[in-house]
Amino acid sequence: MESIKVAWVGLLMFALNFSAFSQEKKTETNVELGKVQDLTVEFDTVPDSVGAGGKSGTSLDDVKAGQEGRWLRIEAPFSTKKKFTPEVKFKFYVEGYEVVPAAEGGKTSEKYVVLTGEAVYRDVPGGKKQYAAVFLSPASVLRFAGLKSGGEQDWPARKMNVKVEAFEGGSPVEGGLDLQSEKEKGPSGRGGKKDPEWNKNSEGQEITGALLAICDTPFWPKDYKRYPQPKRP
Repeated sequence: MESIKVAWVGLLMFALNFSAFSQEKKTETNVELGKVQDLTVEFDTVPDSVGAGGKSGTSLDDVKAGQEGRWLRIEAPFSTKKKFTPEVKFKFYVEGYEVVPAAEGGKTSEKYVVLTGEAVYRDVPGGKKQYAAVFLSPASVLRFAGLKSGGEQDWPARKMNVKVEAFEGGSPVEGGLDLQSEKEKGPSGRGGKKDPEWNKNSEGQEITGALLAICDTPFWPKDYKRYPQPKRP
């Protein structure tokens, strides 16, 4: 009887140790997304040094600049533990609304859309403070701001849903960033705890590629030191 008891204790200890080992292995991740509070959604204008079409760009100090020169920059913080990570991909989802012209005798309306885009980086060096970013062009900002007057301000005011997913070597990184995840529902009624899959809602038309990687914007190569090396298609 005593030998059976000892064997049972040994088996229990082995199971506990194996469970702890499994949990430890599970939490050993290389790529980790940062805190949702550090997700940046802001307007940015092209600096004079870059210029646009032979004309100097709108000054960053010009707070009265029209939407014509403002890009929406969405930036997600992340970290990597390995000395170098061959490839890290980020997929961004942004809530938007496209104006639908009125039919004869009808009223102008808007439809719910989900703007998507990817930022892929190669040979990412290890580090705790790194950033991935996508951009929405000035014209696209106006196109997807909806009918509300000044509706484009809802993005930097953090009144729209924004979600970020990360992938390493084709495998999804655990967790993700969702701007409205801590609220019961987002300001528009979508998103939040009651609608965590807002970006997969059948009502929303996905606009693929609306969000641009930095190498497809005038901010490259000015900001090349801020982000890892982009991987082009």
